[in-house]
Amino acid sequence: MITKQDVELAAKLAKMTVSSQEAAIYEEQLRALFGWVHELASVNTDAVKLSNTTLAAHTRKDEAFTDQAAAGKLRAMFAEEVNDQAKVKKVL
Repeated sequence: MITKQDVELAAKLAKMTVSSQEAAIYEEQLRALFGWVHELASVNTDAVKLSNTTLAAHTRKDEAFTDQAAAGKLRAMFAEEVNDQAKVKKVL
């Protein structure tokens, strides 16, 4: 059960300030969201086959990636490389 204190703690961890009115709104929304997730978790998916999966979902780390065209497109998305790896912004 989501409480107002949970919302306030989540806001604090996210370095956000929420008013009492906003906390009440978020509490209601989070309860609805987690209720929906709980409902989805109860659905039996044993017979469901995967579809719409990406190549990344099927690429193992111990297998070399050999699609050089795709690799080139991915590298072009990053402004800089370090040690042959894409450099990304620091995330905190």
